[in-house]
Formats: sequence, C-alpha cells, structure tokens
Amino acid sequence: MLLSSGHQEIRLSGRAARFIQMLHDFGHVDEEGVDRLLLGIGELPEVVPGAPVDIDLARKAAAMLLFPGGEGGGSSMLVEDWPLLFS
Repeated sequence: MLLSSGHQEIRLSGRAARFIQMLHDFGHVDEEGVDRLLLGIGELPEVVPGAPVDIDLARKAAAMLLFPGGEGGGSSMLVEDWPLLFS
C-alpha cells in the first residue's frame, strides 16, 4: 500500500496497513489520527525512502501517537486491546 504523507510517499507492508486499519476499526484513532500516524511514520529516522514500512515501525509510531512523551495509561479499551495490537 502506497500512501502520501505530506511531501513524502510512504509504502506500507500489508501487515502495517492492516495494523493501522485495526487501530481505526477499534476506535483508537479517527481519520485525522490515521493521517497523524502516517505523518509520524514518515518522520521516523528508521524509515528508508522507497522501502516498505513494516508493522514494527507502524507500532512504534502508533505508541508515540497514543502515548506522547512515553507516558503510560490510556483508556481501558486500549488496555484490553493492547495484546492484540502491540504484541
């Protein structure tokens, strides 16, 4: 899957695309949150231009979006979904 994030194109692996779709489907991010997540992925220093972004980097960007500053906590719904989404 190829998505445009600002001026950069991000190519997601199938697993990364499904992960982002699950975050949206489970209600953890809305459409704007998906856009912010894609922008966050594009800003990660590990992203190699032209190479597909796999689920590990998508998870890293999602954790940074959902827990800014590395603070834990979050909604009880996220706590229940954590093993499925981040394990």
